Amino acid sequence: MRRRSRRPLWAAAVLLLHAGTARAEDGRAGPVSDAEAPAADAPSAEGPDGPEIVVFGRGERKIGVAQAASEGSVGGSDLLVRPLLRTAELLEAVPGMVAAQHSGSGKANQYFLRGFNLDHGSDFTTYIDGVQMNLRTHGHGQGYLDLNGLIPEIVEREDFRKGPYRADGGDFALAGAAYMTTIARFERPWVSAEIGSRGSRRLAAGGTVEDRGGGALTLVGEFRSYDGPWQQPEALRHYAGFVKYARATGLGQLDLSAHLYRGTWRPTEQIPERIIGSALCATVFCSPDPTATGETTRLVVDAQLSGSGWRANGYAQVYDWNMFSNPEYFTEDGASAQIHQIDRRRVYGLTAEKRWQLGEGAELTVGTENRYDDIGRVGVQHSVARRFVRSLGLYRVREASAALYGTATLEPLAGLRLIGGLRGDYYRFTARALDAEAAALGEGSGSDAILSPRAQLAYRVGAGLELYASWGRGFHSNDVRGAVTATPVPVLVPGTGKELGARVQSGSFSFTATYWWLRLGSELKFVGDSNAVEPTSASRRHGYELVAFWRPAPWLALDANYTASHARYDNGDFIPNAFENAASAGASLVLGEWEASVRLRHLGPYPLVEDNAQRDRGSNVVNLRAARRLGRLQLYAEALNLLDSGDKDIAYWYSSYVPGFDAAPVEGRLSRVVEPRTLRLGARVSF
Repeated sequence: MRRRSRRPLWAAAVLLLHAGTARAEDGRAGPVSDAEAPAADAPSAEGPDGPEIVVFGRGERKIGVAQAASEGSVGGSDLLVRPLLRTAELLEAVPGMVAAQHSGSGKANQYFLRGFNLDHGSDFTTYIDGVQMNLRTHGHGQGYLDLNGLIPEIVEREDFRKGPYRADGGDFALAGAAYMTTIARFERPWVSAEIGSRGSRRLAAGGTVEDRGGGALTLVGEFRSYDGPWQQPEALRHYAGFVKYARATGLGQLDLSAHLYRGTWRPTEQIPERIIGSALCATVFCSPDPTATGETTRLVVDAQLSGSGWRANGYAQVYDWNMFSNPEYFTEDGASAQIHQIDRRRVYGLTAEKRWQLGEGAELTVGTENRYDDIGRVGVQHSVARRFVRSLGLYRVREASAALYGTATLEPLAGLRLIGGLRGDYYRFTARALDAEAAALGEGSGSDAILSPRAQLAYRVGAGLELYASWGRGFHSNDVRGAVTATPVPVLVPGTGKELGARVQSGSFSFTATYWWLRLGSELKFVGDSNAVEPTSASRRHGYELVAFWRPAPWLALDANYTASHARYDNGDFIPNAFENAASAGASLVLGEWEASVRLRHLGPYPLVEDNAQRDRGSNVVNLRAARRLGRLQLYAEALNLLDSGDKDIAYWYSSYVPGFDAAPVEGRLSRVVEPRTLRLGARVSF
């Protein structure tokens, strides 16, 4: 009898970059489609218990399937091999994406893609099993995308796309989107333990139990802690759990899942560079306000039913978040500028999609996406050492949205696909003041709607080459509190994107090239940090992306990507924090029981102010992971920021005030340094 591969999880997956689901030991026992099947020439080897199948494969054949060159897929096993400082770095598998941090491991990351400083997710969205993870009208920032509760071992695959070209892409998807699918089961139970520098600890375990009816119950738990190099330790305490029950029914495949996350931490903010080396701030790791804290509690439950050509899912979330932070440190009169941001809500959603084959070369897809956010308390307060001083505005918000979309695909000639889509979104909201300060800012209700047409063309020149052209209108929503002030902002902000691209696939080599353009009608948005509206002008961006993957030998996989972008406001001004280029490259080796992977991440330079007088040079980080398997025991080591780069993770230019150093508030550079070299050692046992 032939066995499943007993080679380590990522030994198979490193050779599936931008590929579909890998099926490997410990792993992911979901079905493999024809597109995901291993290549006929996939090598095999003799294992200690008999023949083993090593699923190297050549990944999914995207030619004839993808609608744009910028689309792709990554197998979950490939994600697991990546050395990760933070969970959200899973999104860096999306070519050109950088996930940085400016306020501690418990907070949502700062994302960069296609010339956007996406803040915490304003124009990039992520779905997990059909549940959108971005939070609108959030207490800290619009589109807040916090993936800290995601356990890496549960990700089966990650599909990604760029631009507003597909009709099923809605709010927050102008720059791009990622769609993660979780595992159906583990083949064997496992336990993993890890210890590392500066208080880094991790313990995780998972397994699957099958019932007599053919259902599979999967349970995963994770604990993490981390202090970091900071003068005031982060004191991160992270608890995450995942439960999924999957089985086939007479109606279709049923998947019931729940994610639970609880995290507490001390924010480590960006600091004014001018005070570094003074008595107030001896090093780049100082903590001018050591009283800042943050906490998140989140529960997501989801029920999904799917069949051939259709799917439907309903979900609910309970969310409780608050954070004390101090980006400006002190006010002009010398008082602490600490703020307390609050967000407490419930979210309910329902999505469905149905696909019809209308004949040879014709297909129609219709879907709907509906969501209701019942936000019981959202706003900002002024505090000193976590003691309440005064409110800056607290609200009760109810925000509902409904969308209907359709896509028609025609293949009038062999190899030519014409794809047209149309999406309509309707939003309705009520923002009620909970205190006098909010009432003074404004309250009320309203609605907005937007229609978004999309069109794409794909032409298969030959078996190994396909050309693409895409055009589409999309949007992102603004915080609805900004729509009820004296200077209201639009609730829905339109944007238009277009893209030309090509994809080459030959054997184990793949290459894509893309040139894109994106215009935003307005970058007006409500800023949760200050509880104020900051209008900006319309903007335009364009750039290109080059992405390559190659397996020159059965034991070696190489990947690289480079992106460049040009971003300006319509008046010609530079857009602060709009990075000008980014790149990443990796090499993965599999030699017997040994594996190794090294990755470079580059974030290019960017302006800090509109006239480009102040800039940051960007950052370069190298990460390394190596592992050896001894039967069912895997030992591994990671070196994060291997070369001990002292670059900045993020830099800003704004006014801050530090009494004892400044005579008055000073406009200047504030930054948060890349965390120094971090070492981690771990072991994983499968039973």
